[in-house]
Amino acid sequence: MTPRLSIADYHVHSTFSDGHEDVDACCERALSLGLAELGISEHLTPPCLAPIADYGVAHERLGEYVASVREAATRYPELRLLCGVEADFAPDGIMEMVELLCGRDFDYVLCSVHFTDGFQFNAVEHCGDPGWDDPGRVCRRYWQLVREAAANGLFDVLAHPDLPKRWGHRHDEDITALEDEAIAALADAGMALEVNTSGLRHPVAELYPTPSLLRRAREVGVPLTFGSDAHHAADIGAGFSEALTLARAAGYDSWLRLSDRQSVALPG
Repeated sequence: MTPRLSIADYHVHSTFSDGHEDVDACCERALSLGLAELGISEHLTPPCLAPIADYGVAHERLGEYVASVREAATRYPELRLLCGVEADFAPDGIMEMVELLCGRDFDYVLCSVHFTDGFQFNAVEHCGDPGWDDPGRVCRRYWQLVREAAANGLFDVLAHPDLPKRWGHRHDEDITALEDEAIAALADAGMALEVNTSGLRHPVAELYPTPSLLRRAREVGVPLTFGSDAHHAADIGAGFSEALTLARAAGYDSWLRLSDRQSVALPG
């Protein structure tokens, strides 16, 4: 029997971006799991990344995307369905992102850093790229960009923290200070941090973020959300038992419900 999950999955992709099933299939899966809430969060990339990022919802379809999710919410009244976006942060694309987000009826905005100075470190075609000759440099730049993104005030949640570990590239540098600066920036901005389970399905075979990083986020009061980063409906809610175990071990006893920004006790 599939376990009932009384938490929310706020990181789900449909065919409006690079997901493989439509919004209805995602809703059906969430209902079968007993999720408290479901958030569809299509990729949104600024025009400055257009030559190297083709996985986002087409800008001319943003209105259609929002309307489709809102309409689905009326057909699945037993599921609290939210409409979000996973917005790529690019230092040169801030004003472009402001324009894309302005006036849109999004319930929340996930922040993603997928690029460090033009290098798409999370892309499968780049997992063995020479850009990984110095993994410490990639990770340092990643956390600098996270700190910069938080300072812009556009985002609600940092998605898949410590994403550069996806392919298992390791380094010996101590970048704790950079991580802590970024975490402090999240706290100052009132942003939450996502426990993302997709790392269990990636070569690194770990949750995002590491236990140490999550514990330090809890110590400075950064709230918590959960996301599967599902691109297939079957992956919605995947790994959430492990995510709850990680959250409790880090000292969390609650998660942030994005529909009303209320803190809710972790189940069990």
